Amino acid sequence: MLRFMIGLLTALLLTGPATAQDDAVKSVISTQMEALRQGDFPGAYEMASPGIRGYFGPVDNFERMLRLGYPEVLAPRLFRFMGMEPRGNGQAQVLMIEDQKGRVHMLEYLLIETEDGWKIDSVRRLPASQPAV
Repeated sequence: MLRFMIGLLTALLLTGPATAQDDAVKSVISTQMEALRQGDFPGAYEMASPGIRGYFGPVDNFERMLRLGYPEVLAPRLFRFMGMEPRGNGQAQVLMIEDQKGRVHMLEYLLIETEDGWKIDSVRRLPASQPAV
């Protein structure tokens, strides 16, 4: 937990002045990452957009997708927010994740604003050589 808090504080300091929208977007991702650290897949699934929830159906499908496709988000050594930019009707936030083996992964989260606040609408892996947003 201490490592999580240090990583979050570092990320906030490195990204410069944030808007309320930036903070809300980061909060959704942080909430999901903490739920995943704790193995709380239903809690993590709450951060997904209605479209994602409709696509995956039961939380078990969401959990399976994460375990098979994005294992680095389940128990990262640390994560750090990188660049953010508007994208379509949402916000794209790049996240750098260091897994338990010390490998670095760059993921781009696309969030949309819903009636229930900001939600994660997609995640895609970025090539290591691609600069952050």
